[in-house]
Amino acid sequence: MKKHLLLLATVATLILAGCFVPSVNPLYTEKDLIFDPALVGIWGEAGSEQRQNFAREGGKAYIWTSQDKESTNVFRAHLLQLGEHRFLDAVLARTSDEWKGIGRASVVVRPAHLFFKVEMDKSTLRLRALDVDWVEKLLKENPKAIAHERLHEPDVREEDNRAMLTASTAELQKFILKSVGEAKAFTEGDEWKRLESAPAK
Repeated sequence: MKKHLLLLATVATLILAGCFVPSVNPLYTEKDLIFDPALVGIWGEAGSEQRQNFAREGGKAYIWTSQDKESTNVFRAHLLQLGEHRFLDAVLARTSDEWKGIGRASVVVRPAHLFFKVEMDKSTLRLRALDVDWVEKLLKENPKAIAHERLHEPDVREEDNRAMLTASTAELQKFILKSVGEAKAFTEGDEWKRLESAPAK
């Protein structure tokens, strides 16, 4: 545990606190990665200021810009295939949010990976995040369900400190695939409509 805590105290980055379950390790290996050009483009709702813009970066990576009236968050994301399911692994690269502790953009250690189950067709996109409450309940009932450490955030009661997953990529994949069958393991997420496709080349 001390080794993990030392690791967690070495490199700082930003994630959105309170909404996601952060992971030290990625959900993918190179062989799991796929690139689907259908994801590239702008997604959202007509009349809403919220936009999700996916652009290609390199071979099999995306730059995902999530924007609303109050903030802009930019992620480097990878799409992967595990069995019958697709997931998005995203790392926050920069944010317009100020650090205000839990509930806003919060400083944690190491570039944190965030996991989403991807449901997409030609006209709609839904990203379902691994659910914080479901994970916390699982870990309180069975602390050995997945390797993790507790983030010690300022002005937060010890029992309310959230978990950061420290499992290996192989362990994470087994955990995520097992979790797909659980009704509340992933959030419902917002459904976005395609507003603009990638420009033709």
